[in-house]
Amino acid sequence: MKIIVITGASDGIGAEIARQLAGRYGAEVGLVLAARSEARLAQVASQCAALGAQTLVLPTDVSLEPACRALMAATVAKYGQIDALINNAGMSAQALFEEVKADDLAWYEQLMRVNLWGSVWCTHAALPYLKQSRGSIVAVSSLAGLFGVPGRTAYSATKFAMTGFFEALRAELRTAGISVTTAYPGVVATQIRHHGLNAAGQTAGSSGLKEDKAMSVEECARLILQGMDERQREVVMTAQ
Repeated sequence: MKIIVITGASDGIGAEIARQLAGRYGAEVGLVLAARSEARLAQVASQCAALGAQTLVLPTDVSLEPACRALMAATVAKYGQIDALINNAGMSAQALFEEVKADDLAWYEQLMRVNLWGSVWCTHAALPYLKQSRGSIVAVSSLAGLFGVPGRTAYSATKFAMTGFFEALRAELRTAGISVTTAYPGVVATQIRHHGLNAAGQTAGSSGLKEDKAMSVEECARLILQGMDERQREVVMTAQ
C-alpha cells in the first residue's frame, strides 16, 4: 500500500488530488489528509473512502512547526511509512506593496510561514521516511514563483522561495532515490483565489485576476499527479 500525505487537502487542488488518487488506487492507497478544517477534511475523506481508499484525517495548521512534525509522526505511527508528500497547503494575497500599512506587514510573514515554512517543516519531518521508501516530494508552487506578478509581492516572494528551496533540495537528494517535483499552476478555478488577503491582511473576496480562462481543478490535479508519477522536475501549466 502506498501512503501519501497531502497538505491543504480540504478543498481545491489538494482535495481533487486526493479524489484522483483514490479513484486510481482504491484500497491500495492510504491518504493522509491535512488542513485546518476538520469538517471539510471529513467530507473529502468520505469521498475518497467511497472509492475504496483508506483515509486518515489530521487537522493541521502548517504555519506551526510542531503541527507539521506531529502530522508526520501520526502518519508513521499508523502506517509505518510515507511514500509521497504533496506540499499543497497555501494562501494567496492581492495587494499593491505601497498600499500595505506598516502595522499590517505582519501578514507577509504569515503568508511565508504557510507557503514556504509549512512545506519546509513537513518535508524535513517526512524526509527520513521518504528516503526509506525512495519516494516522492511534490511542491505546489505557482507561475508567480517563476515570474514576479504586480499586486502579488508577498505571494510571489513565498513562491519564489519555494522554487529555490525545492530546486536546491532536488540537487541534494539526487543520489537518494527521492524525486522532487515542483508544480507551477497558473490561474486555477478554486476557492483560494477568493480566500486571499488584501492590503490590510483581511479576506479580499476576489482575486483581481482574469478568471474566464482559468484551468479546471481536475486538469490541474491530473497534471500534478502525472508529474509525480513520471518523477518530473517541474510541471508548468496554464489553461492556454
